[in-house]
Amino acid sequence: MLDDYKDKQTIAYNIMKNEIYNNHISHAYLIDENNNIESFNIVMAFIKEILCVGLNNYDREVLCKRIDDGNYPEIKIIEPDGMLIKKRQILDLQQEFSMAAIEGNKRIYIIKDADKMRSETANSMLKFLEEPENNIIAILMTNNYNNLLSTIISRCQVIRLNNDLKIAKDANLEDFALKLILLIENKKNKAIINEKYFFDLISLKERENYVIIFDKMIDMYYDILKICNGIKTIKFSDYYNDFYNIACMNSQYQILNKITIILSHKDRIRNNVNMNLLFDSLVISVGGK
Repeated sequence: MLDDYKDKQTIAYNIMKNEIYNNHISHAYLIDENNNIESFNIVMAFIKEILCVGLNNYDREVLCKRIDDGNYPEIKIIEPDGMLIKKRQILDLQQEFSMAAIEGNKRIYIIKDADKMRSETANSMLKFLEEPENNIIAILMTNNYNNLLSTIISRCQVIRLNNDLKIAKDANLEDFALKLILLIENKKNKAIINEKYFFDLISLKERENYVIIFDKMIDMYYDILKICNGIKTIKFSDYYNDFYNIACMNSQYQILNKITIILSHKDRIRNNVNMNLLFDSLVISVGGK
């Protein structure tokens, strides 16, 4: 569990461990992910450690298995509905957590991408944090720490993760992203066959490389969107002709939809999904009409 991150996340590990075993667990934590792709796994390890205090080995294993399977009712995960976390989601969370726990004596909710809250949503969240209950623990996660309300930050115990990414040196990830886009746009769903060829060529062993590829694909589609709007100054100017051809084949709505799909697939990288299946899903979702 948490001990798996003792060496990679020494500071965060010591804070979390001390909070638990000194019985000083805060009512709210803000995890500054620092683009660490293991951030969600670290948070879940923290939660398991909190809930497993005092349990014997067998009961710990049973509880951890239930948490991994999503079968423990006292953990609630909130993530953006589309591009934003909606006020309704926070109000529903408040309503659900106003009722007694089904089991255990602690209830924990996680807000992923906590920076994706508009002011009215953030104010609802703030009210929830200002009226904490002893048995409820909030964990907010963000890669954009500075985009959060200072009042929300002030009510949380901030834990910053290390970014231990090791960028692949032998792979041209920009070239991979471009080829994947061209393959998807020109071959549509047939791209799934050839996509595995590129996948094997690049030998991506580190998940951070996927994050980079997805980010570059998003930036490239934003360039294509600019071209759709008659803007000639783009980030990847060397690929203007390729992007112009793609812009001619897509409406602005289609481009925006593809960006949204890539963003949602990028978020799933942190959840230990099978990367072959994730890329298959990406190719089908983006390449389909």
